[in-house]
Amino acid sequence: MKLTTKISASLLFVLAAATPAMAQNTLSSQLTACVQITGVLQRLACYDRVAHSLGPVPVPRSAPAQRPVAPPVAYAPPIAAAAPPVAAPPIGLGSERLPRTASAAPRRAQELTAGIAGITYDARGRFTVTLDNGQVWRQLEGDTAVLQGARNSTVRISRGALDSYDLNVVGRNASYRVLRLQ
Repeated sequence: MKLTTKISASLLFVLAAATPAMAQNTLSSQLTACVQITGVLQRLACYDRVAHSLGPVPVPRSAPAQRPVAPPVAYAPPIAAAAPPVAAPPIGLGSERLPRTASAAPRRAQELTAGIAGITYDARGRFTVTLDNGQVWRQLEGDTAVLQGARNSTVRISRGALDSYDLNVVGRNASYRVLRLQ
């Protein structure tokens, strides 16, 4: 009788140890079968069946979030030394793409009209125009239109599609894609 008890206990121990390995082998064979399915929806359904056969996964419960308590701040009198002057942030059309300080809020102007103070051309014929308000705009590389004879003209710069800008010479029927440099 004692021998039978020892054998059954040993057999039970072997079966208990083999069960996770057998389950893993079954899971592995199920996933292998799912991988071999060529239809997208059928393969997804196979993965869903395998996942549901594993049973629900318990979701850990988190403790309710506590608000952090800020330490008390001691009052410090202002320092008598003068702070260095801060340059005014650039404003106007295209200014949201220029580097700015953290405190400057973006302004979203829709259109700008100004006179041309100067214009230069690069080796490929693309222009860089300086306006009378100090802004500098450059024609984009992908724009192949040629600007000629606009030295003492007025231009209108407006917002284009996808945060781009279009420059039009007032009185002409041409549009140029530009980027603000200053």
